[in-house]
Amino acid sequence: MNKRELKRLTRTGQAFTRLHILGSAEQVTGSMMLFEHVTRERVTRFLLDVGLTVENDKADFMNRLPSGITPADIDFIVISHAHIDHSGYLPRLTKLGFTGKVYMTDATADLLDIMLPDSGFLQEEAARKNCARAERQKDKLGDDTTVGAKPKPRRKSRSRAAICSEPLYTQADAKHSLTFIQRGMNLNTRYELAPEIAVKFTEAGHILGAAVVTLELGAGSKKRTFCFTGNIGRSEMPLLQTVAAVKSADYVMSESTYGNRVHEKRDRLALLADILNRAIERAKTPSPKHGYGVILIPAFAVGRGQTLAADIRHLQEEGRIPRIKVVVDSPMMIRSTEVHRKHKYLLNAETQALFADGVDPFRTAKHVETMDRADSQALDEPQSEPMIIIGSSGMAAGGRIVNHLKAKLPGRQNTVVFVGYQGTGTLGNQLIGKDARRNVNGTTIESNTQNVRVVRIYGEPVKVYANIEFMSDYSAHGDVEDILGWMRKFERKPKQVFLVHGDDEALTGLKESIEKRLRWNVTVPKARDVFTLE
Repeated sequence: MNKRELKRLTRTGQAFTRLHILGSAEQVTGSMMLFEHVTRERVTRFLLDVGLTVENDKADFMNRLPSGITPADIDFIVISHAHIDHSGYLPRLTKLGFTGKVYMTDATADLLDIMLPDSGFLQEEAARKNCARAERQKDKLGDDTTVGAKPKPRRKSRSRAAICSEPLYTQADAKHSLTFIQRGMNLNTRYELAPEIAVKFTEAGHILGAAVVTLELGAGSKKRTFCFTGNIGRSEMPLLQTVAAVKSADYVMSESTYGNRVHEKRDRLALLADILNRAIERAKTPSPKHGYGVILIPAFAVGRGQTLAADIRHLQEEGRIPRIKVVVDSPMMIRSTEVHRKHKYLLNAETQALFADGVDPFRTAKHVETMDRADSQALDEPQSEPMIIIGSSGMAAGGRIVNHLKAKLPGRQNTVVFVGYQGTGTLGNQLIGKDARRNVNGTTIESNTQNVRVVRIYGEPVKVYANIEFMSDYSAHGDVEDILGWMRKFERKPKQVFLVHGDDEALTGLKESIEKRLRWNVTVPKARDVFTLE
């Protein structure tokens, strides 16, 4: 603590809390905040969220904690939800010496049992590919050994050590980190985590188990509350319950992902039915080379995959689309669906009613799940009937869905349906094109022999004759009206609002909306900013 804080603590004995912004400041990912609760007797340090930094993965290899503080100095960790940009740094911290407890809802813990080892696998794969690239670079920079040849000067390059390095963490590291998670924590229950520190999780309506986190810091008349939204969902999220009201907090930290946008209100199911019916009609005409048509739907394994399966089942049961085969080709999505079934009490009333009637909302009439890679590879062969394949990842940035795209994009009878935002630089972004990104309505992109498009997959050119469909209706993030609607339920004005998790336009837009419409005090912190919560 600084001299002023030490002097005040000595004079008054009043505890105080420092907040360090270590991630998601003026960017969308990398959620991480350090709290230091200081009393005469002790300093308690804990982290709120420990997310990976998707915008710059090199940042996660650097020391993300303040100077002089190590992972071993952290007493405990609180995690809002399972998305990797909020949880995926945990194995790195346990690898570097953190040994405290990790708190989250029980459903989030079950999802992390799946997601963190998968993240470790991806870290290992990335390191392997980087090292292979480094070896190739080393070979190219080798000396010319031709007899009589004048040695060529070496080109400048990054050091091999900077390219070929250990993974951030491994699958084994990720599995080890799971042993620190405290199981059995529920929504709407107050838990004391340390002297003068307590936490309560409330429904965030974002993904299964996602929580708004409210912290109690201090005691008696000097107790302060700090509320972090994590990510809150849309007002009418499919499958999930809506975000719960929080009555008050002294300090509020809100995400801002869609802080300058309003989601279009329309019938998601009608648009999906229209897209699928056109795709199924196209798929009915087989090709001698490619067989019957396939409808590929890239989807995130947690949340979006389950919503799509439930929507397709609903449309088939109502007779709005034909009952063709639906293949879920993602082991991670299949295991995540089992977690949704286990925690069905967290789903909305309509979905719980289906379970009560003996209906599995995630299983269609002709439902197939492929865990084995051989079964997945067989899907790339010519098919004897039209089918829908749902696979991860949602932006076609990796996973089995990329293999299917490589096999199916050249077939005119095939369709690819993207159902949400496609990040810059991803294969999904390349396939939907600029027109679709500008148009939030359902968009069809067709190729023809005169103007065939080409994308590169695994370094190889792939012609795109398949139809590409795009709809943006499956986002799990609330927009500016959803965030303001949640804030309006506060019974008193907070002292300060901090905005994180947004690009510049989103942060500015939400800040202006809160200040103008709620007249709250708003700060947009920068990375490494420190605030004293008094």
